[in-house]
Amino acid sequence: MKTLLITQARFGSTRLPGKVMKEILGKTLLQIQLERLAKCKRVFKILVATTDQAADEKISNLTRDLGFSVYRGSESDVLDRFYQAAKPDAPDWVVRVTSDCPLLDPALVDEVINYAVVHDADYCSNSLVEHFPDGQDVEVFKFAALERAWNETQLPSDREHVTPYIRKNSSYFNVNKFKSINYPSPADYSRIRMTVDEPRDFELVKTLIENQGSDKTWKEYVQYMVENDLTAFNADITRNEGYFKSLKEDKVKKRYQKSEEMLSRALKTVPLGSQTFSKSKTQLPFGVSPYFATKAEGAYMYDVDGNQYIDFVNSLASITLGYNDPDVTNAVREQLEQGTIFSLANELEFIVAEKIVKMVPCAEAVRFGKNGSDATAGAVRIARAHTKKDHVLVCGYHGWQDWYIGSTGRNLGVPQATRDLTHSFSYNDINSLTKLFETYKDQVAAVVLEPVNVFPPKDNFLEKVKEITHQNNAILVFDETITGFRFANGGAQEFFNVIPDLACFGKGLANGYPISALAGRADLMKLMEEVFFSFTFGGELLSLAAANATLDKLEKTSVISSINKVGSFLMDSLRQLIRKYEFDNIFSVEGYPVWSFFIIKDTEWCTSWEIKTLFLQEMFKRGIYIIGTHNMSYAHTVDHVETLMKAYEDFFKLMKKVIAEKQIKNHIEGEVLVPLFKLR
Repeated sequence: MKTLLITQARFGSTRLPGKVMKEILGKTLLQIQLERLAKCKRVFKILVATTDQAADEKISNLTRDLGFSVYRGSESDVLDRFYQAAKPDAPDWVVRVTSDCPLLDPALVDEVINYAVVHDADYCSNSLVEHFPDGQDVEVFKFAALERAWNETQLPSDREHVTPYIRKNSSYFNVNKFKSINYPSPADYSRIRMTVDEPRDFELVKTLIENQGSDKTWKEYVQYMVENDLTAFNADITRNEGYFKSLKEDKVKKRYQKSEEMLSRALKTVPLGSQTFSKSKTQLPFGVSPYFATKAEGAYMYDVDGNQYIDFVNSLASITLGYNDPDVTNAVREQLEQGTIFSLANELEFIVAEKIVKMVPCAEAVRFGKNGSDATAGAVRIARAHTKKDHVLVCGYHGWQDWYIGSTGRNLGVPQATRDLTHSFSYNDINSLTKLFETYKDQVAAVVLEPVNVFPPKDNFLEKVKEITHQNNAILVFDETITGFRFANGGAQEFFNVIPDLACFGKGLANGYPISALAGRADLMKLMEEVFFSFTFGGELLSLAAANATLDKLEKTSVISSINKVGSFLMDSLRQLIRKYEFDNIFSVEGYPVWSFFIIKDTEWCTSWEIKTLFLQEMFKRGIYIIGTHNMSYAHTVDHVETLMKAYEDFFKLMKKVIAEKQIKNHIEGEVLVPLFKLR
């Protein structure tokens, strides 16, 4: 097996010209790297690939003087340069590194090579998940994969950076041209930076070499940086900035090319192109947005174009533990071996019900559905059966079924008679509720509300709602589809210590698996024996297994407190940025640490929808997936939030420019969002 290692080097650099020829203790960075890489045991040859520009003659001469091979080729088509450099040796495997990583660990290179060979991967890297320090990046791939990329790719950004085409079209992103695998880091060191792109980087590497020498392992350098408080010295510099610059030059649309192609195809058979309104083209500005995802892990989501995002939407708040949580996944995998549904009930139905009864204050009995809409519709039906009354008073969003959606602007297809039975009141306005009870005296079956959403309850609002509801012999229903198992293990009712008669749960109940629950007083739930509430898949076992594992983890670990801690850091940090840029008149942060809202207001010269379009455009560019809320999960860390804050700060800097020009449309690269109907 022949493995060729190629390091890319050139004299030109926008941010630090001639960096690879800069010296530390009498040796250039390129020499330091080559001497370290010479210790690799799994490569038969090391080659430097530089350009055919006159300035790179120095690199060519130095490389030969040091006894290493050199190839000179195109400056702009780096993929071609790389392919032509490798082709004469006809290697089985190729290792790609860059010369701006002088402290690259040779033992780590060998480890990644071995991992690629053992797994017979077309492509293996330790940076598919960026947990190794920046400057320890290694890519290993089959020469056949390199040749295929060289033949097929056309995008400038894919030809300027060698491997993006392979990565984007690999199995890691659910595309099957190339089998790919990530070599995992023992921990998340992504905040550590020991590459050289800017003057500060060089000063840090110089400090490391002068104090530790040039022969230490990557872990020893990390330890020294931690012990000497050097980790923040250059941590604010953007990783892979050169590739992001190339993406801009592709034109923004190219970044989401596959998403837009898939959307065009989907619209032929799927109205809106998505099963979920909030994931559709109505909510994501065309031209600057991804539309289709391929996979998610922890706090990260990946789209079909291979773009990685820190996800603060978390599948519309249904992910509380993090994507693909191992405990939940293992529970589902074990149940899959036993079966997903039977011709009889299964014990998981009452085991999960017992756990909900134990955790949720109002719960004395439980029935399961699939969506939050199932649970809210069931609650209304029970309330009507119990009270023998028909009218329902609502506050918040409660699903797609006729009884509720008929009261909104999205009421097309709902009979007028049904619309006439549901009436909305305003949160924190107890008089608006009192007036409805007066208007529909002795006709109200239930009050259904989200116990909290954007703004916190004021002046004992929830207690007053409960009191007035019971005074009018109606049933109080808390729609805890989002707040349940997020604000506290027992939901918002536990958090605010206001206990409803019935409560509806979904989303975080099973960390993203399709299940909802209606829970409440035993006498009310007893009506389920007469009220028809029945689903073929109500007892589907994969979702119940997921719920069982999720509830176990909520009880046994500090999930909620961790989410609160990181979410508090987010809200505090964002408020500081808003104050720093004097944007209090346009932006604010509301809600709670576990579920907070970035509020955008209209200005005299542009609408909030125009600002939101620009906001989404800039966030998506920076690898942040967000649509206006911060739906926190246990997988989110302070590091993720700091990355988010960098993106917010970039957006605020752009907004300063926009305000000065008062020409926001000059900066919007896609279609502007339009208002539809307000849920909250």
